[in-house]
This record gives sequence, C-alpha cells and structure tokens, in this order.
Amino acid sequence: MDYRAYILEDDGRITGVHELDCANDEEAKEKAAQLLDGHDLDVWRRERHLVRLKHQKRQVELP
Repeated sequence: MDYRAYILEDDGRITGVHELDCANDEEAKEKAAQLLDGHDLDVWRRERHLVRLKHQKRQVELP
C-alpha cells in the first residue's frame, strides 16, 4: 500500500488516514475522492504529495 489519504480538520491537523491499494496516481485520486465526507484529504504516495481534495461545504438555505 504505497498510497495514503490523510483526513484533515479545518485547521490542517491530520485526524485519520485511509490506506489505498492502487495501481497508479490517477486510481489513487479517484479512490480518495470517493472517501470525501466533510473533510479535506491530502493524498500521498510515500513521500510524494499528489493532491489535496477539498470537500464541498453544504450550504443551508433559509426560508
């Protein structure tokens, strides 16, 4: 498992990690994107940073 997706709090602190079994960088990005759930993710392959994925903040509509 060369890839990891680190779960980030709003202040940038790492609060968890998902280990990803992927054949290449693109597959790692796709799998990590499926894990977005209210937090940003930093995707890494060993010591190389691939991408920071931003979660969509839900906007509440007021009546």
